[in-house]
Amino acid sequence: MKKKVLWIVLFSLVLLANSQSPAGHLGLFHQGIPHRPLAGGAFVPGQLVVKLAPAILGHDNPGRTGRPADIESHPERVLKARYRDRVWAVDRDRYCGYYVVKAAAGCDLETLRTRLLEDPLIQDVSYNYLASITRQAPNDPMFNYQYALSNQGQVYEPALELSGQAGSDIKALDGWDWSTGSEEVVIAVIDTGVALDHEDLVGKVIPGYNFVADNDNPYDDHGHGTFVSSIAAAASDNGLGIAGVCWKGKIMSIKVADATGIAPYLTIAAGIRYAADHGAQILNLSMGGMSSSFILEDACHYAYEKGCVIVASSGNYGGKVLYPAAYDDYCLAVAATDAHDQVPTWSNFGPQVDVAAPGFFVLGARYLPATPLVLNAYGWGSGTSFSAPQVAGAAALLIGYKPFLTNGEVMALIKYTAADINADTLPGEDDDIGYGRLDLKTLLAPFELD
Repeated sequence: MKKKVLWIVLFSLVLLANSQSPAGHLGLFHQGIPHRPLAGGAFVPGQLVVKLAPAILGHDNPGRTGRPADIESHPERVLKARYRDRVWAVDRDRYCGYYVVKAAAGCDLETLRTRLLEDPLIQDVSYNYLASITRQAPNDPMFNYQYALSNQGQVYEPALELSGQAGSDIKALDGWDWSTGSEEVVIAVIDTGVALDHEDLVGKVIPGYNFVADNDNPYDDHGHGTFVSSIAAAASDNGLGIAGVCWKGKIMSIKVADATGIAPYLTIAAGIRYAADHGAQILNLSMGGMSSSFILEDACHYAYEKGCVIVASSGNYGGKVLYPAAYDDYCLAVAATDAHDQVPTWSNFGPQVDVAAPGFFVLGARYLPATPLVLNAYGWGSGTSFSAPQVAGAAALLIGYKPFLTNGEVMALIKYTAADINADTLPGEDDDIGYGRLDLKTLLAPFELD
C-alpha cells in the first residue's frame, strides 16, 4: 500500500485562511490542495488533430480524390474534399505541422476519427486534449520560510504554526557551495506566462512567446507561471523576497495556458517545440492531462532529441501520473514531499515517477492579475507544480557547473543522486518518489569528472 500522509483536517484549515497583514505584500492568502485535473475525455470541442503518414507524401495518391501534387503540397485540400460531408475546415498547424480537422455541425467526432484512421494518407488521429496546470496559489516571503531549500525544523508558515523536520529539504545550502548557476543556462517555463516585472524576477526573463494570443507578449494573466518561475530561478542574494534554486539562470516565458490555467495539447506542443528551437536547455511543464496523445509525445521526443532536459509535474489527485510527465523516455516526472519528507496523499504516483521535491506549502513569488501593480508579493502554494521547478532549477545548476553533460546524463544524475527518504519501507526506486527526494548536495558536491 502506498504510504501517504493524511492532510484533510489541515487542508480544511487552509481553505478557511484568508486574511491580510498590515504589511500588505506579506499578507496571508492560501488555497486548498491542487484540484483534480480535467477528466480524461476533456478536449477542444469539434476538433481532431491528424498526423499524416510520412510514406504517403511524394508518392502516387492512393485515395479517391486529388492529384499527387495536392497530397504533397496541400493535404488539407485533399482531406477536405474526401470528407466534405463531415468536415467544414482543415487547417495546418504552423507550429507542429499537424492538420486540425474541424467537424461539421452534427458530425459525430468519434465516427469521424474512426473513418480518418482508416485512410492510408493518415498515420494517426487524436483529440486535441486539454491539460491543466497542476497548481496551487501563493503568498509571503523570506528565506527562513523556505523549508524546501533549508529545513532546520523552523516554523515555515507562522499563521498556521507549521514547522518541519530538520533535514527534510533539497540541501540547497550545500549545493550552492559548488554552484549557483550560470546566466548562459535558460529554463523555459511553459505555463501561464510570467510577470517579468515582479521584483524578484526583474532582469531574469528573456523573450519567449504567447501561444494563446499568438503574439510576443507572454505576460502572466493567472499567476501560476510567475510562482513556478520564482521557485526555479528567482533573483537571489539580492536582499529581496526569496531565493530561487538556480540563482543565475534565466527564464524563458512560454505562455500556453489561458487565464483559467487550461491549455490544449496542440498549444503545449507548440510551446515545447519553440523552446527547444530557441535555446532553452531545460523545459519546465507544471501542468498535465490525463490522456496520452502523439501531439505531446512527439513534441517531447523532438525537444529531447534537441538536447533539452524536460521536467514535468506528476499531478495532484493521488492517481496515475499525468502527461507529459508519464512519457518516461523523455521526461523527469516529479512527485511531491512535505516538510517531514513524507508524501502528501494528493501526489500522483506510478512507475513513471523519477524523483520528488517539496511541494507542500512552498514559498514563491505571488502575482495576481487583479492587482497588477503589486509586484512585491510572495506566498505559499502546494502541488507538484511547485516540486517540478525545483528539479528544473537543479538541472540548471548542474548544466551551468558541468556544461559538457548531455541531457540524458543530467536527468540520470538527478535521479541517481536523490535521497532515498523512504528506504525503511520502500527501499530503492518506488512508485511514490521514484529514486528519492532531490538532493543538491549529492548532485553537485561529489561530482568531479575532470
